[in-house]
Amino acid sequence: MPPETDNLKLVEVFQEDQKDREKIYDNPQQVATLKERDTARRKRVMVMMELGEVKTKNDLYHAAVIFQHGERPVDYLTSHRLATLSALLGHRTSRWMLAASLDRYLMSIRQPQVYGTQFEYSPVEKRYQLKLPVEETIMLSFEKEMLGVPAVNDRLAQLNSQIRK
Repeated sequence: MPPETDNLKLVEVFQEDQKDREKIYDNPQQVATLKERDTARRKRVMVMMELGEVKTKNDLYHAAVIFQHGERPVDYLTSHRLATLSALLGHRTSRWMLAASLDRYLMSIRQPQVYGTQFEYSPVEKRYQLKLPVEETIMLSFEKEMLGVPAVNDRLAQLNSQIRK
């Protein structure tokens, strides 16, 4: 069984990541700077993983979030693996993360997302929209609810209401 003590260095990296996501980046320089910070965070977490410092369900979730903000299919697949392990250990939010990371992985290999968790900001329209395509027909009727994935319209409303604040 994994230990009970969370990795405080990883908590700090996670908090930095989340702070970076509090605003919308709408110019190329801002996006490039964000990507550089994301890359540095993934490298730090990879070292922690190699040293065996990612152990608890919270550690696994925090690492999954960091890899979800990657750039390559392997980053998203790593996020999915970590989120799945965290969810199996009982971390509730990781259930949503395992759905989101699978969607992001599928889209990165040019396949449709299945849960409808991936949105993009349109600077022209100044709002979020669902990234298409979505292939929901393979899902079980209770799957999204079980994983804590909100309906697409509910999530769009939530994202777009954050812009107005």
